[in-house]
Amino acid sequence: MYKVVNGRKRIFYLDFIRALAIILVVSAHVTRAFFQNSPAGSFNMYFVSPFIDFGVLGVPLFLMISGALLLNKDYELGDFLKRRYSRVLVPFLFWAMIFPISKILFEGQVATVANFIKMYFDSNFWFVWMILGVYLFIPIINSFIKEYDMKGVEYFLLIWGGVMFLNTIGQYPFHQLELSYFAGYLGYFVLGYYLANKKFRLSDSKLLVISLLIFLTFTFINIDYTITMCILKNKLIYYKYETIVTVMQSAGLFMFIRYFALVSSNKPESIKNRIYLFFKDSFMFEIIFSISTFSYGIYLAHYNPLFFLKYEYKILFTFNPIIWLPIMMIAIIGSSWFILWIFDKIPSLRNINGAH
Repeated sequence: MYKVVNGRKRIFYLDFIRALAIILVVSAHVTRAFFQNSPAGSFNMYFVSPFIDFGVLGVPLFLMISGALLLNKDYELGDFLKRRYSRVLVPFLFWAMIFPISKILFEGQVATVANFIKMYFDSNFWFVWMILGVYLFIPIINSFIKEYDMKGVEYFLLIWGGVMFLNTIGQYPFHQLELSYFAGYLGYFVLGYYLANKKFRLSDSKLLVISLLIFLTFTFINIDYTITMCILKNKLIYYKYETIVTVMQSAGLFMFIRYFALVSSNKPESIKNRIYLFFKDSFMFEIIFSISTFSYGIYLAHYNPLFFLKYEYKILFTFNPIIWLPIMMIAIIGSSWFILWIFDKIPSLRNINGAH
């Protein structure tokens, strides 16, 4: 479960989820690029569309990890906000300046001051603005959880889950019932804390199976919806973050990875244990740990190689996605990681690589 790195004890399964999350985020953006360059009704369009139903899990997983690590902790309000905001804002301010340059060079945007400022606040970085807003509320929900413990968490999640369900079926807001405090991304923080700390009565082995079934069931629902929309409308439509489908997908995947680690750790010499150790105690750990460490930086930086490939080598996104989708993902993640790795070696640039 734990891995000591540079004298610090890290929770391995959370590093694994964080690395997986950024891979899923990039996969969503690469999937969109392939979809946009696929003729209506083509094999490419139908093949790539379900990948968005996995890519959509990247953001919820990031938020759930943050909740698992930040909630029910003792910290001073000013210190918390200073540390959180500096870690998010400093890299963001740098990469948000590079972003317009890439759009001017590769997308052909007009190089004016007004347009530069507009692109600086581009919606591509919505995640950063969202996380900054949620951080303002974390100290409040943290105090609530410390006061009411798991009962309070379950109370919050019950209402939040209800709001997500209403949102999924198009019934939110329900007769103007004021539930906006429970309608946003904050719920993923609380859900992550809950799933990382809740002691269920069932055995770890049973929870492993149940979590896999939850993940597969709701993933199938999302894929079925996406493909149906592709057939009917030739558009990439899927259940997004604020729906119960994505909530259950994310919860199932998070639980599966956690309980796979628990079950594998307790069953030496089993096939599960060998798979687990392959990721935890081999060269794979160095890859996972490095991607996890640079995950936020990869998110900020990956738009640059994505735009370069999308506009300078657009034809690549018309090729067979069975081969070229993973190649594009590896190229974008790998080039982003390499830039951040170089920055990490230069003391004056270390603060902008987004490492943690």
